[in-house]
Amino acid sequence: MNKEEKIEQSPPSNSTETEFWRLKQKRFQPEFFWLLLILGLALSLRLFRLDYRSVWYDESFSIILARQDLATLIAGTAHDYHPPLFYLVLSLWMKLFGEGIYVTRLLSLLFGMGTILLVYQLAKTLFGPKTALLGAFLAAVAPFQLLYSQEVRMYSLQILLGAWLCLTFYQAYRRDSREEWVLFGVAALLSLYNLYFSLFGVVALDLFFVILMLYNWRVLRVVEKSKIRHWLVTNLVVALLYLPWLFILLGQVGRIKKSYWITLPNPLEIFRLLDVFLYNATNLTVDPPYDLIGLLLAVFLLIFMLQTLRYRLRRGERGDFRRSLEIAMLLTYWLGPVLLVLMVSYLFAPVYLERSLIAFAVPCYILLARVVQTARHPNFWPLLLVPGAVLVLVSLYFYFFSQDYTIHYDSTSATAYISQNYRQGDIVIHTNKLSYLPFIYLKAPGLQFVVPEEPGNPHDDLSPETQRAIGLDYVPVEQAIEKAGPSSRVWLVLTPPQPGQTDYQRQVVKGFLDRHYSLSASQSFYGLLVLLYSPTPKQ
Repeated sequence: MNKEEKIEQSPPSNSTETEFWRLKQKRFQPEFFWLLLILGLALSLRLFRLDYRSVWYDESFSIILARQDLATLIAGTAHDYHPPLFYLVLSLWMKLFGEGIYVTRLLSLLFGMGTILLVYQLAKTLFGPKTALLGAFLAAVAPFQLLYSQEVRMYSLQILLGAWLCLTFYQAYRRDSREEWVLFGVAALLSLYNLYFSLFGVVALDLFFVILMLYNWRVLRVVEKSKIRHWLVTNLVVALLYLPWLFILLGQVGRIKKSYWITLPNPLEIFRLLDVFLYNATNLTVDPPYDLIGLLLAVFLLIFMLQTLRYRLRRGERGDFRRSLEIAMLLTYWLGPVLLVLMVSYLFAPVYLERSLIAFAVPCYILLARVVQTARHPNFWPLLLVPGAVLVLVSLYFYFFSQDYTIHYDSTSATAYISQNYRQGDIVIHTNKLSYLPFIYLKAPGLQFVVPEEPGNPHDDLSPETQRAIGLDYVPVEQAIEKAGPSSRVWLVLTPPQPGQTDYQRQVVKGFLDRHYSLSASQSFYGLLVLLYSPTPKQ
């Protein structure tokens, strides 16, 4: 290459042109291209069959509560097991775009896409672009994340806030500016107002900060007074702003201890949780071998990850103490909340629920990406990653195409069936609120009634205030018949008993209708049995 060619290919000497040249080079970096591909893949997966699954109880509960005025919404959540933030955001979203199932699920999809960007930003801030791209890819294809990006609940928003919480904490610690500590406080406050389980994440990060300050004081002989002051002020302000809802949370504690449907977790749940975060294979009900394969793979993967991270921590990430600090922070934010939840479940009351821990999948993805990138034995990784990739593909296939994995109860088809065969004066009786609320949301024809729950049923966990907020009013079958009149036909919607329940409703309600009416038609809709009774008594 001659001198003229070299001069022609070099950046311009003019300062304005030089800045343009630099931005042009930065804009077309391969990192940006791969990030766009990952986001495109994530968006495609989340848009695919977005409205395929039938609306189920939890989603209809969210939408019906978000329909209410502000005072009713706050009153309903004040006596429910979840704070009001998601319902407030959903309420605003519905006022702007409507309350169809596709539109409402689209809100969760947007939160899920934002999560991938935050996972990328957090991993890039901690370890660089390669780890960031791999971490974002894991978050994009993880079936567990996909599931809640297509569901009208607060969990997709929670993982977004959880990723932001971890990022703002790290930036506040590193830069120690008022602006960064304010952002950390805002992230903590929003997380707490969205899901109570966020408290475990905030506590884990605060414990990490305290341990780090003690280490600096005892080992390095350094007292970072500015950081300690900012941290104390931030936590104090967050506590004061959360104080009104803290009293409500304390009121919920008694209800949880008295009656709650969650059972005591297995101490080995941490292995299953890793499987759920990465493959969600243990939730595949269609083929039990995948359950065992996913669990065993999660055990080996967790052990190998921790061993590799332990090696990195001991070596100071190849002599860089800052890298060790970042690994320790992610480990604390991942395992700390899980251990705290297990501790509360065993010492106080069972509260362990996988989906409530979804925010703590973020450090899991980033740590796995970091371990893969810096593995000491790169030839060993295919033995874990290839089966893991197969499990992800299997889980995605069943998620999109198998009813065993995607539909709780097919309320949409059941409602359409009743609408097609409805006659003026017909009434619909539900044996459980699990079908009643979806029918109300779907605007099923006729008067809708739901019979009282079985006495002592642990799934009867809605307070009277919450029931009033969503318009849930239990009516005995005899009263429902009286309100309808003797000539009305009766549609009976039967749901299978939940864990810990007997077939009480089927025995009471169906037994009453069998004695006084004639069965005219019967149709099953994946979990729901719809029976039509004629007013003509049996001979």
